[in-house]
Amino acid sequence: MKEIRSTIVGNATDNPREKQFPNGDISAMVRIAVNSRYFDSSINDYSDRKTEFVNVYARRQLARNVIASVKKGQPLVATGRLGTSEWTGDDGRTYHSLTLTAETIGHDLTFGTAEFTKPPRVADIPDVDHDTGEIKDGAPAEGSEGLGSGGAEDLLDQDTAADDSLVASY
Repeated sequence: MKEIRSTIVGNATDNPREKQFPNGDISAMVRIAVNSRYFDSSINDYSDRKTEFVNVYARRQLARNVIASVKKGQPLVATGRLGTSEWTGDDGRTYHSLTLTAETIGHDLTFGTAEFTKPPRVADIPDVDHDTGEIKDGAPAEGSEGLGSGGAEDLLDQDTAADDSLVASY
Protein backbone atom coordinates (compact mmCIF):
# COMPACT_ATOMS: atom_id res chain seq x y z
CA MET A 1 0.00 0.00 0.00
CA LYS A 2 1.24 3.49 -0.82
CA GLU A 3 1.92 5.89 2.00
CA ILE A 4 1.15 9.59 2.14
CA ARG A 5 4.45 11.29 2.98
CA SER A 6 4.09 14.82 4.26
CA THR A 7 6.03 17.64 5.82
CA ILE A 8 4.31 19.95 8.28
CA VAL A 9 5.49 23.25 9.73
CA GLY A 10 3.94 24.69 12.88
CA ASN A 11 4.27 25.27 16.62
CA ALA A 12 4.29 22.75 19.47
CA THR A 13 1.07 23.21 21.46
CA ASP A 14 2.55 21.57 24.57
CA ASN A 15 5.66 19.77 25.77
CA PRO A 16 6.02 16.27 24.28
CA ARG A 17 4.37 13.37 26.12
CA GLU A 18 6.49 10.30 26.74
CA LYS A 19 5.38 6.68 26.81
CA GLN A 20 7.52 3.70 27.80
CA PHE A 21 6.72 0.18 26.70
CA PRO A 22 7.45 -2.99 28.74
CA ASN A 23 10.15 -4.06 26.26
CA GLY A 24 12.07 -0.81 26.89
CA ASP A 25 11.00 1.00 23.71
CA ILE A 26 10.01 4.63 24.07
CA SER A 27 7.68 6.85 22.09
CA ALA A 28 6.76 10.51 22.20
CA MET A 29 3.79 12.49 21.00
CA VAL A 30 3.80 16.22 20.36
CA ARG A 31 0.87 18.14 18.97
CA ILE A 32 1.70 20.70 16.31
CA ALA A 33 -0.59 23.60 15.36
CA VAL A 34 -0.31 24.34 11.66
CA ASN A 35 -1.70 27.62 10.37
CA SER A 36 -0.99 29.42 7.19
CA ARG A 37 -1.68 32.83 5.73
CA TYR A 38 -2.96 33.91 2.36
CA PHE A 39 -3.37 37.21 0.59
CA ASP A 40 -7.03 38.26 0.60
CA SER A 41 -7.47 40.64 -2.32
CA SER A 42 -10.90 41.76 -1.09
CA ILE A 43 -9.32 43.49 1.92
CA ASN A 44 -5.88 43.95 0.33
CA ASP A 45 -4.14 42.28 3.29
CA TYR A 46 -3.08 38.88 4.58
CA SER A 47 -5.52 36.66 6.48
CA ASP A 48 -5.06 33.50 8.55
CA ARG A 49 -6.49 30.20 7.44
CA LYS A 50 -8.07 27.76 9.89
CA THR A 51 -5.55 26.22 12.29
CA GLU A 52 -5.08 22.46 11.87
CA PHE A 53 -3.76 20.36 14.75
CA VAL A 54 -1.63 17.31 13.98
CA ASN A 55 -0.57 14.69 16.53
CA VAL A 56 3.04 13.80 15.70
CA TYR A 57 4.39 10.47 16.98
CA ALA A 58 8.07 9.53 17.26
CA ARG A 59 9.75 6.29 18.34
CA ARG A 60 13.03 5.16 19.85
CA GLN A 61 15.97 7.59 19.56
CA LEU A 62 13.90 10.20 17.73
CA ALA A 63 11.45 10.12 20.66
CA ARG A 64 14.27 10.57 23.18
CA ASN A 65 15.64 13.53 21.23
CA VAL A 66 12.19 15.13 20.88
CA ILE A 67 11.57 14.83 24.63
CA ALA A 68 14.96 16.42 25.37
CA SER A 69 14.70 19.17 22.74
CA VAL A 70 11.12 20.31 22.14
CA LYS A 71 9.21 22.71 24.37
CA LYS A 72 5.75 24.26 24.14
CA GLY A 73 5.47 27.08 21.61
CA GLN A 74 8.61 26.23 19.63
CA PRO A 75 8.40 26.27 15.82
CA LEU A 76 8.89 22.78 14.36
CA VAL A 77 9.24 21.01 11.02
CA ALA A 78 8.22 17.33 10.90
CA THR A 79 8.28 14.83 8.05
CA GLY A 80 6.70 11.41 8.02
CA ARG A 81 3.68 9.28 7.17
CA LEU A 82 0.35 11.11 7.32
CA GLY A 83 -2.73 9.35 8.65
CA THR A 84 -5.96 9.81 10.58
CA SER A 85 -7.36 8.53 13.85
CA GLU A 86 -11.01 7.97 14.60
CA TRP A 87 -12.62 7.44 17.99
CA THR A 88 -15.96 7.68 19.73
CA GLY A 89 -16.22 10.20 22.55
CA ASP A 90 -18.12 9.87 25.81
CA ASP A 91 -20.98 11.73 24.15
CA GLY A 92 -21.29 9.00 21.49
CA ARG A 93 -20.04 11.23 18.66
CA THR A 94 -17.33 10.11 16.26
CA TYR A 95 -14.19 12.26 16.22
CA HIS A 96 -11.25 12.41 13.79
CA SER A 97 -7.71 13.72 14.07
CA LEU A 98 -4.69 14.02 11.80
CA THR A 99 -1.58 12.06 12.75
CA LEU A 100 1.98 12.02 11.48
CA THR A 101 4.31 9.12 12.25
CA ALA A 102 7.56 11.06 12.16
CA GLU A 103 10.78 10.14 10.43
CA THR A 104 12.36 13.48 11.29
CA ILE A 105 11.50 16.40 13.56
CA GLY A 106 13.49 19.59 13.92
CA HIS A 107 13.25 23.23 14.85
CA ASP A 108 12.20 25.72 12.17
CA LEU A 109 15.24 27.98 11.94
CA THR A 110 13.25 30.70 10.18
CA PHE A 111 12.34 32.04 13.62
CA GLY A 112 15.49 31.45 15.67
CA THR A 113 18.75 29.57 16.06
CA ALA A 114 19.57 26.15 17.46
CA GLU A 115 22.67 24.26 18.49
CA PHE A 116 22.94 20.60 17.52
CA THR A 117 24.19 18.20 20.18
CA LYS A 118 24.67 14.56 19.33
CA PRO A 119 23.62 12.28 22.21
CA PRO A 120 26.23 9.80 23.48
CA ARG A 121 26.06 6.26 22.10
CA VAL A 122 25.04 3.63 24.61
CA ALA A 123 28.37 1.86 24.05
CA ASP A 124 30.21 5.05 25.11
CA ILE A 125 28.38 5.35 28.43
CA PRO A 126 30.35 3.59 31.18
CA ASP A 127 28.70 0.97 33.38
CA VAL A 128 28.41 2.57 36.82
CA ASP A 129 28.04 0.73 40.14
CA HIS A 130 24.80 2.19 41.52
CA ASP A 131 25.87 1.67 45.14
CA THR A 132 29.31 3.29 45.03
CA GLY A 133 29.06 5.48 41.93
CA GLU A 134 32.33 4.02 40.61
CA ILE A 135 32.83 3.01 36.99
CA LYS A 136 33.01 -0.76 36.54
CA ASP A 137 35.91 -2.16 34.50
CA GLY A 138 35.54 -4.01 31.22
CA ALA A 139 31.78 -4.64 31.20
CA PRO A 140 29.83 -2.73 28.55
CA ALA A 141 26.93 -0.58 29.65
CA GLU A 142 23.62 -2.34 30.02
CA GLY A 143 21.79 -2.55 26.68
CA SER A 144 24.90 -1.86 24.56
CA GLU A 145 25.01 -5.26 22.91
CA GLY A 146 24.30 -3.59 19.55
CA LEU A 147 22.09 -4.49 16.65
CA GLY A 148 21.21 -7.95 15.46
CA SER A 149 22.56 -9.41 12.24
CA GLY A 150 20.14 -7.34 10.18
CA GLY A 151 21.15 -4.06 11.78
CA ALA A 152 19.17 -1.02 10.74
CA GLU A 153 16.98 -3.10 8.41
CA ASP A 154 15.66 -5.04 11.42
CA LEU A 155 14.80 -1.76 13.15
CA LEU A 156 12.97 -0.44 10.08
CA ASP A 157 10.90 -3.63 9.85
CA GLN A 158 10.05 -3.41 13.56
CA ASP A 159 9.15 0.28 13.22
CA THR A 160 6.79 -0.32 10.32
CA ALA A 161 4.98 -3.11 12.19
CA ALA A 162 4.73 -1.10 15.41
CA ASP A 163 3.69 2.26 13.95
CA ASP A 164 0.05 1.27 13.57
CA SER A 165 -0.24 0.41 17.27
CA LEU A 166 1.61 3.57 18.33
CA VAL A 167 -1.22 5.99 17.56
CA ALA A 168 -3.77 3.93 19.49
CA SER A 169 -1.58 3.74 22.61
CA TYR A 170 -1.93 7.42 23.65
